[in-house]
Amino acid sequence: MKKIKMCAFLIFIISMFPIWNIYGQTENSIDQETNYISFHNIDKAWAYSKGRDVKVAVLDWMFNIKSDTSQKYINPTSLVPGQEIGIFDAWHGEWMTEIIHTIAPEAKIIPIRARPARDGKEESFIDRPYEKYILQGIIFSADRGAVAVTNSMGPLKQSAELDKAIYYAAERGTVFIDVHPEYLTYENDSYVLCDSLTLNKRIIHSGIIPVPEHPARRHVVRDIYTWPYQINPKYKDGWGYSNGPPIIAGVIALMKSVNKDLTIDEIKNILIKAARKHNEYKVLDAEAAVKEVLKK
Repeated sequence: MKKIKMCAFLIFIISMFPIWNIYGQTENSIDQETNYISFHNIDKAWAYSKGRDVKVAVLDWMFNIKSDTSQKYINPTSLVPGQEIGIFDAWHGEWMTEIIHTIAPEAKIIPIRARPARDGKEESFIDRPYEKYILQGIIFSADRGAVAVTNSMGPLKQSAELDKAIYYAAERGTVFIDVHPEYLTYENDSYVLCDSLTLNKRIIHSGIIPVPEHPARRHVVRDIYTWPYQINPKYKDGWGYSNGPPIIAGVIALMKSVNKDLTIDEIKNILIKAARKHNEYKVLDAEAAVKEVLKK
């Protein structure tokens, strides 16, 4: 009987091994115990900085600039002609800014509407002509002194105009964090991404690590990976690639608050150097990054 119980126990352990092996912990422990603050050592970085005297810009839509939490905002702006910012119910943009505000509570956020409604309906995801507004927004953010500007709305095509906007921003100390690598073309219902030689090196390309409920693939052209899950969102959704840019931007706000003279290249190099390995993923480590800044 004891042998039977022992065999059953061993079978159970073996059956659980793939989950432990791939994710480093069980699915339940991931869902219940881990969030992006602890996973990225952001709470430990708060001993050195909380983002004082820096600004971060968010290119998105559906912000809540009329709420009590709108005190985190500065210079709310719409780049879409005839469409104000904050005229619809809060959703995606507010979700992005709340992540940044949580990481860097003493920073100010510039919310920028960079996506038009279609037929007056924010819910539509068809024909999203946001790309030209993203390029305008990068320049707009740099002119207003943002240390970082994020895009979590979708891929951008590689172009001379994009490179020009990135160069303009970098010269003014503003780093652009994109949700996906640039693409060359759209074929067979999928994007053909740029390779590591054709990507703009001054952009920070974010990624997410997989969790049991949401598998994701590692891609060689993504610079740094973030925890995508269990963020206790106040708005719809709460999981996904969208979370990467605001998490990174929040940490950059902590870094720039410590040393305002950091260049774009220094910021990107520090984030990559300070990253820790998690199952072959280069994972953002806020405490290590801030400590690297303090050495300069």
